[in-house]
Amino acid sequence: MKKILGGFLVGAIVLSGASCATMDNSEQGALVGALGGALIGSLIGDSTGDATAGAIIGAAIGGMAGAYIGGYMDRQAAEMRQSVGGADVERLGEGILVSFDLNLLFGPGGFELLVGGRDGLDRLAVVLDRYPETHVFIEGRAFRPGTYEPDYPLAERRARVMADYLQSRNVRPDRFTVRGYDRSRAGSNGRFQNRRMGLAIMADDNLKRTARAHAR
Repeated sequence: MKKILGGFLVGAIVLSGASCATMDNSEQGALVGALGGALIGSLIGDSTGDATAGAIIGAAIGGMAGAYIGGYMDRQAAEMRQSVGGADVERLGEGILVSFDLNLLFGPGGFELLVGGRDGLDRLAVVLDRYPETHVFIEGRAFRPGTYEPDYPLAERRARVMADYLQSRNVRPDRFTVRGYDRSRAGSNGRFQNRRMGLAIMADDNLKRTARAHAR
């Protein structure tokens, strides 16, 4: 992970002027409007098959303000680890990576949430509601049976289903950006991570303003 993060940080500087060209207009609009620098980070993250980690790196502001955000995320991540069953919770930079086993959330080829998946998302929603100053980027995953070829429409639909479900549990709709996984933008690590659905949780504009004010 340390090598990957180093690549993100260097790549963000080198590729920031060209990355948007690899996304269509709807993806650019959603990510730029909601996440700003996370757009570049998510695209760089695609090169390792993990756009969620890249989004967190791209959204970071650093310095004392970043340390303030880190404290906010530490508390949130601790609650998630304690209460959200069936999920891996990782603190990364100024954000949190939450990943669920794909088989816990959806049946083969389906997009309806399973009972076990709903329970985990219920618990996640409670924590998200307690920490309202975050944005959530969801990358859906789906692969054609017997292959590692991405089923992009199903992947995006799964991500939207997750976002809609969390919204139904009192998490504000404007906090979400969703995208389906597309291996054409990912490297060899995509195969390793293809059985998990990832959420990146990062500071929204309000939290960033508060953090900068505290850093003065």
